[in-house]
Amino acid sequence: MKIQILSIGNEVVFGDIVNTNAAWLSEELSLQGFQVESHFTIPDDEKLITESLRAAAGKVDAVISTGGLGPTVDDFTVEIAAKTFGLPLEKHPEVLKQLHQYYVARNRTMTPNQEKQSLVPLGGEAFINPVGSAPGVHVCLQGVDYFFLPGVPKEMKEIFSQSVLPRLIQKRQPVVYAKHKILRCFGAEEAKLDHLIQPLLKDRVQLGEVKLAFRVSMPEVLVKLSSLSADEKHAEKVLHEAENQVRKVVGKYIYGEGNQTLEEVTGVALASKHKTLAVAESCTGGLLAHRLTNIPGSSRYFLGGVVAYSNEVKIKELGVSEQTLKNFGAVSEQVALEMAQGIRDRFHSDYSLAVTGIAGPDGGTLEKPVGTVWIACADEHGAEAKKFFFPFQREWFKLVVSSVAINWVRKKSAT
Repeated sequence: MKIQILSIGNEVVFGDIVNTNAAWLSEELSLQGFQVESHFTIPDDEKLITESLRAAAGKVDAVISTGGLGPTVDDFTVEIAAKTFGLPLEKHPEVLKQLHQYYVARNRTMTPNQEKQSLVPLGGEAFINPVGSAPGVHVCLQGVDYFFLPGVPKEMKEIFSQSVLPRLIQKRQPVVYAKHKILRCFGAEEAKLDHLIQPLLKDRVQLGEVKLAFRVSMPEVLVKLSSLSADEKHAEKVLHEAENQVRKVVGKYIYGEGNQTLEEVTGVALASKHKTLAVAESCTGGLLAHRLTNIPGSSRYFLGGVVAYSNEVKIKELGVSEQTLKNFGAVSEQVALEMAQGIRDRFHSDYSLAVTGIAGPDGGTLEKPVGTVWIACADEHGAEAKKFFFPFQREWFKLVVSSVAINWVRKKSAT
């Protein structure tokens, strides 16, 4: 089943926003075994929209369009589609009712331009928007299914998942079962993982009947395994066999699967063993605590932290020795160890983490260049510090440092 993705909007074409919709749709469709034939991105232009809709006929089985369904003057995708297909527009009673409820719930009065969101081409189908106002619209003409979805990512994803995808799966012939497994890796570069897995492959990307692909999601690498078969049990069987082979060669770098995050897996490990964690941060500026507390239920294991950016705070709040700072500098093994032990003593946690480094772009020296960082971890047996060098731009540096620190605790709590 061939599918075309059509992104409509001046803001996408002119680079005002990043087109995440097309990337997300492509991945979701591929995971279900559909063939994404092409991506097109066009501005809010009647001529180009008309040409794009007509060009799809006979080339693809379905078109998924995003953007141009709102209440403003430049939201005219459905209007142009109706005109292109030679269909009159009519107000959809269920959509109109939902729109009234949507605005009443927000203590707002629906204006005429907002009401136009209820217009649907005659014979078309409307998909109620569970998280916004503009509905999705489905029209089938000349053997092509046209799906028009809002451009707001959250709204688009909800309507696609609840209404569009089930219809596509239902219409697909013959039936194909798509099974996938995403293995999330940390601690090894893509090239290293590829080197370890390569002996298992044939035809570059095939592991038996399973297709393998790498994707870098800084600072992680995702190994994606995909199996397609008319026999569901067979698809699951070969996928499981391929996963076992991959785990044998790169298992020590795999921390989770699917949409799991490093902080989520670490939290589960801490909670399962009734262990607690506290953090002392300098160069990450609170990112460690932010990531850890993004996980629902993190209060079970995360006690708190201190962002000790200045030496004065390191001394006053963490008990770092003034003499240690004077002799070795803030970015040193000795200071990292004292920070880790200090925050653990203060919060009475089972584990503690401390990070101190030079995020840049300034502040580096020949002895301690930008990207230098010391990470320390303490527990009941004492504290240990390790030196790393991550010469990345500031935000990436903080992300990598926080990931290395979290992964350290994950490994400790897993033993």
